[in-house]
Amino acid sequence: MRGLLVVLCFFWCVDGYTIQDQTQLHTNLTTGYDRRVRPGIDRTTPLQIDIKFYLTSLKEFSEGLSKIGIVGSLSLEWTDSRLAWNPTNYGGDLYDTTLFISDIWVPFLVLMNPFDKVRKVLLNGMSCKVYDYGKVNCLPPDLYEATCDADVTYYPFDSQTCTLKFYVPALSPSDIILRPNSSTFDTLLYEENGLWSIKSTRLYYHVNLYNFEELRLEINMKRRTAYYITGLLLPIALMNFLQILVFALPVESGERMGFSITVLLAVAVFLTIIQDKLPEASEPNVSCLTYKLLVDMLLGCAMVIAVVFGMNFYHKTDDKEIPAGLKSFTRGVMMCRKRKISTASIEKYGDTEKTPVECVNDYANSDVTSNVTWNDVGLAFDKLCIILFLVLLISSNFIYLATMGIMSS
Repeated sequence: MRGLLVVLCFFWCVDGYTIQDQTQLHTNLTTGYDRRVRPGIDRTTPLQIDIKFYLTSLKEFSEGLSKIGIVGSLSLEWTDSRLAWNPTNYGGDLYDTTLFISDIWVPFLVLMNPFDKVRKVLLNGMSCKVYDYGKVNCLPPDLYEATCDADVTYYPFDSQTCTLKFYVPALSPSDIILRPNSSTFDTLLYEENGLWSIKSTRLYYHVNLYNFEELRLEINMKRRTAYYITGLLLPIALMNFLQILVFALPVESGERMGFSITVLLAVAVFLTIIQDKLPEASEPNVSCLTYKLLVDMLLGCAMVIAVVFGMNFYHKTDDKEIPAGLKSFTRGVMMCRKRKISTASIEKYGDTEKTPVECVNDYANSDVTSNVTWNDVGLAFDKLCIILFLVLLISSNFIYLATMGIMSS
């Protein structure tokens, strides 16, 4: 038994490579190696680089700055025959090792549309995996920040598509070709973003007008709308309909003007908040929500003007004659308004509990207009404003929601 253990230990030690073997391998591989010359024995055949992208997270997307930031790893793989070796010469099982990027040839891959400054993807401080048959694999993790113009036409129900463009300067397709291993991102390690959901991804190559190959990473995302519905759209809608109540507020309270202006300022604050979130120049259109808030502002201003005119009716004295047109208008609007039952009506109907609507209709159909007061004119004007502005606000919100529904479908 003891002899068997000695034999097994001997074979284990013989088959395992040592640090000296790996050090000697690195020395042999880098000696006489010119990292300025691209790999490939046949110089007429372009070097193929296989690419894959592992998406980890979506860091940010800023509409105002036209900026997108994603975290992930761009896998680059190619064959360099100068980095091949025979494992039997280095302990028998040295099939792979790691070499610094500064010691071997790597593609000078850069981001064409960076948000900040241009820098290469493969930095000198990183390492690449090298296999005994000459295959080189680099998997550098990084934060990729690029420019991306936002289309906020349907904000906050919008979807955005951003493209990150990579290329290798000075090398044409006759020297190097970029070929994705997969048409989509690898999202196995992806962590969901709180504001955006990833709908689709795409990885492909493209030859531009200057005959350079581009590697394009395309990401399509949709905004999560729950926060914007509860924190933005619903408060705006509630304030709009709340503003109509100014016409139901008694004139005697003296709060009509202050109430209408306060709600109007609240709508203006929401408009300012939205404008701060959106870019100054939007393609192809300005956000529909901006137009809706503008309409709400115009309706709010119209309500303030209507309040001013309505208060003038209430403060006129009865010695001023009411024009016949206003009398007819008041009778038409107030024909179903409850009022005190006159003695003549009681005698006519013989029942004091009968609904006074019939009495009012009888009053409206009569030719008597002398009993219309300025207070009645004010009440009729308030009723007309409630109906008119309610219809306008409902129409405005319906058109906006219908537009958003068409987009989402």
